[in-house]
Amino acid sequence: MADTHFNPESLRERFVMPSRLRNISFGLMGIGLVLLVMGYFLASGDSNASHNDESHGTEEHAALKTPATADVYQVADDDLLEEHHEGHHHEPGMPLREIGLSQRVLGNFLLCGMYFFLFGTGAFFFIIIHKIGNAGWHIALHRVAEAVSMYLPIGAIVFAILLFFLPDLYDWAYVEATGTPDKLIELKAGWLNTAFFVGRTVVFVGAWILVAMLIRRWSIAQDDDPGNALGYFKKQGVAASIGLVFFAISFCLFTVDWIKSLEPHWFSTIFGVLQFGRSMVSTMVVLYFITAYLKSLGYLKAVNKSHFHDIGGYTFGFTIFWSYIWVAQYLLIWYSNIPEEGFYYVKRYRVEDSMYLGGNFNFFFYGNIILNFLVPFLALVAPIVKRNIKYYLPVGILLLYGHWHDLYQQIMPGAVGRSWDIGLIELGMWMTFAGIFIFTVFTSLTKANLFALNHPYMQESAHHNTGEIYREFDVAEA
Repeated sequence: MADTHFNPESLRERFVMPSRLRNISFGLMGIGLVLLVMGYFLASGDSNASHNDESHGTEEHAALKTPATADVYQVADDDLLEEHHEGHHHEPGMPLREIGLSQRVLGNFLLCGMYFFLFGTGAFFFIIIHKIGNAGWHIALHRVAEAVSMYLPIGAIVFAILLFFLPDLYDWAYVEATGTPDKLIELKAGWLNTAFFVGRTVVFVGAWILVAMLIRRWSIAQDDDPGNALGYFKKQGVAASIGLVFFAISFCLFTVDWIKSLEPHWFSTIFGVLQFGRSMVSTMVVLYFITAYLKSLGYLKAVNKSHFHDIGGYTFGFTIFWSYIWVAQYLLIWYSNIPEEGFYYVKRYRVEDSMYLGGNFNFFFYGNIILNFLVPFLALVAPIVKRNIKYYLPVGILLLYGHWHDLYQQIMPGAVGRSWDIGLIELGMWMTFAGIFIFTVFTSLTKANLFALNHPYMQESAHHNTGEIYREFDVAEA
């Protein structure tokens, strides 16, 4: 049950990052970089060995280009079919670019960059939607969400770097840079061109960072200026209202640009919504874990099991939402059976097709159902799991891996084709980004009081209670 004797002074607490946590974050970065370099050189050696043996596999390579696979990539418009890859012979559905080790590294850089960046966008949405809804229950962990949203400026650096390597990673940028004929891509050149792509990215990400930092600044200002607390509260509401309308449109376009355009021949009108679902599931897990960690250190005295229950409830709800959108996208494409839509799934689970032999993305495709829906749904339906960290922990870890797993199978087939792998490069890249994320978020937590003092709904959050019915499930301290 919530403590009924909170006052502003009792809620004044500043987080001091433990040296152990700082060492863990730096250790992850250091070990991750070492593994990344080792993986690169080991993979480079393997690539050279494979290159020397290429002459022995020419017949095998030719078999992958048999006409039997042509029907997989047929398009409905006969005129477009004749012109589609005129003058450029390549395997249907495979990248137009030459694929090497650099594409694998860039693909992983995009994968991890997007994975952790979506935590920041999810926290940003969590903040603005509760501001607009005048919610009060979440104020006890509002500063945690703010700290996660402060990863946005750091995460944006990844996309700034990748802008210099677009032709190495995206077929549409390769076609633009080299003049390689591809009519389907040329028809989308009004949207998929480098100048417009760069401009959209700068505007979208820049606007999110601006709104997030304004809300953060005004939120902190409430702590030290109680006389103007209501004015700062209203300013945050205005910024959140504008930010939400812009975010709803820009987020979908951003994920279409950076993830979906890896498959520039594919069509889907629900892709951005799917990414939003993944972002929110993962973000709820991150908020739960950080809040529970701070609670274990003696901080966040106003946070109780009801707050954990609501974050767990969000996790459960967005898990169902993500699953619904995932199935909806798949079923509509499967039922309509339009080739320019269906090939996206063909190369992710039809490994018996000769041109996809050796891809084995079916492990990632079918794993989604178990990792991101079946297990978390059955676990989170129980209130005891949502309210207690010892039960929520394994489910949360599974979901964090599951959505990395899903993002991998969305990015890698378009980025590297069948030249994917799971090894030191992937592990090292993830560890490096994890270390940066942990250090950034917990450093941000040290910059302000952990509870939003002088907030109009401060007491409502401090006394938050989901109801007497859940008392029986409070069998362990969070």
